[in-house]
Amino acid sequence: MQHYSYNRMIEEAEASLVLSDREPRVALLILEDLFDMDRTRLMINGEEGVPENRRILYEAAVERAAAGEPYQYVTGFGWFFGHRLKVNENTLIPRNETEELVDFVLSREPDDGRTVVDIGTGTGAIGLLLQKHWNNNRVILTDVSDKALEVAEENAENLKISTEMLQGNLFEPLADRGIEVDCIVSNPPYISYNERNEMGDSVFDHEPHLALFAEDDGLALYKRMIEELPSVLRKGGTVYFEIGWRQYETLSSYVKEVWPASRPQLKKDINGNDRILFFRWED
Repeated sequence: MQHYSYNRMIEEAEASLVLSDREPRVALLILEDLFDMDRTRLMINGEEGVPENRRILYEAAVERAAAGEPYQYVTGFGWFFGHRLKVNENTLIPRNETEELVDFVLSREPDDGRTVVDIGTGTGAIGLLLQKHWNNNRVILTDVSDKALEVAEENAENLKISTEMLQGNLFEPLADRGIEVDCIVSNPPYISYNERNEMGDSVFDHEPHLALFAEDDGLALYKRMIEELPSVLRKGGTVYFEIGWRQYETLSSYVKEVWPASRPQLKKDINGNDRILFFRWED
């Protein structure tokens, strides 16, 4: 049988991806995620023969990626804040911009025993990584999707994190239990249905629409949470929203309209785009 090496397998995968108008770097990302073989290990062991079971698994994964499926769904996980998180068709793939939200909250919220909630947690990325960096604060994770919470629970177990998870829409699972919090963090669905043409097919075809789109030009869920702050947030509590790059002015005006004493502020992301709207709630 002809010798079939990792180097040859990668070369063929890159060529297949290029022919399908996909990024060739995905070939190496899949190799690393499936077999823990990064570029350095490939340089050292690249001429080793590939076991048949690995070759079959890898080629099937590359075929899915070449067809447009995000490689994180192909391998079953993505990286967030230096940690490996399970993802599937019931959750969004965590983005780098959301890492900036976690880092920003950690830089501003003291670890003094306060209660923090991550609304619409999905994979659990925000809430779990906040909890992992705190010793005293209590973090609650909520999501309307019970399937997403199953993923978050598995990620919590893998990260060895103990936290509370509640199923329900926005603040409802907290209000129903009479839970008050000191800090709200949320990256809710915020894409307008009118923005479909601005999205890549890979995102639209594979990531859950429940976690992507919202009514009212993508602002509906923010507005509802802003209006309902008294049901769960203690006076003087803080709010952090990840937002779309064109949404700050409208949402900032809405916060001031509903809560005139509050002073919303903006944090741009590393690319200079509007990314985080935050404020201390005063009525």
